[in-house]
Amino acid sequence: MNNLEQPQEPHYWDVFPKLIRVSRSPFVQRIPLSIRGLPEAPVFESSNPDVASVDQDGNVECGFVPGAAMILVWDSPERLSLRHVQVEVYGGGVSAPVEVPS
Repeated sequence: MNNLEQPQEPHYWDVFPKLIRVSRSPFVQRIPLSIRGLPEAPVFESSNPDVASVDQDGNVECGFVPGAAMILVWDSPERLSLRHVQVEVYGGGVSAPVEVPS
């Protein structure tokens, strides 16, 4: 490192909640994710969209299908830094999903 280069400060960012645990339901269950810090342009993806889906704004929808999924959140489209949210849907015996008017 020469005298003109400054060490870069660590870039803090995180996503919350870390765990979403819900019971199976015929109603849409929406949980917005909260980003702390200043990631460049967060990118969201679900490991199992049948159990939990996520939109481009970080809103998770789940509860129709029992199971588990990870919501992956990268700091930018380059996907250099990753955080995750665990989603667990419990229960059974519920009929087809019902959309609740907003």
